[in-house]
Amino acid sequence: MEILQFAIAMELDGEKYYLQQAKKNEGNALKTVFLSLSQDEAKHARLLQNRAEGQPYDLVSHDDLTEPLSLFYKSEDFKSAVKELPSQTDLYQAALDMEKKSIDLYGDLHSKATDNAAKELFAFLVGEEQHHYAVIDELYHYVNRPNEWVESAEFGVREDY
Repeated sequence: MEILQFAIAMELDGEKYYLQQAKKNEGNALKTVFLSLSQDEAKHARLLQNRAEGQPYDLVSHDDLTEPLSLFYKSEDFKSAVKELPSQTDLYQAALDMEKKSIDLYGDLHSKATDNAAKELFAFLVGEEQHHYAVIDELYHYVNRPNEWVESAEFGVREDY
């Protein structure tokens, strides 16, 4: 049970981290992304808590994270303001690191699980965290693309993004 308590604490820490990032990004598109991530981490903590208490739980995936991909098209005009905030790419990179740690932890717990219900739970959580990782990675590449790719619009073949 100590492992489950550790995993619950990790999910709650993730929820807290993403809520802090949402608060720091009040008024921009990142708030929506971080709020969605925090809600998913809270759901994962509840799943693990139910498992620890022997309560029933449903392994239902929520694709709420696919919604933020369109929020760049819904954004308002940019308003210039001087703020002491890390860049979007820095925030996404930190989130990627957290999700990678979650994937590794749940993968390890899955390999050590002795009963089928635990294996199923940890396999589900690995899949959820991999989905988070993929969405955040896509957002990272989307906002970091101008830093990596410079080309004349007149010449050359450019890949779509």
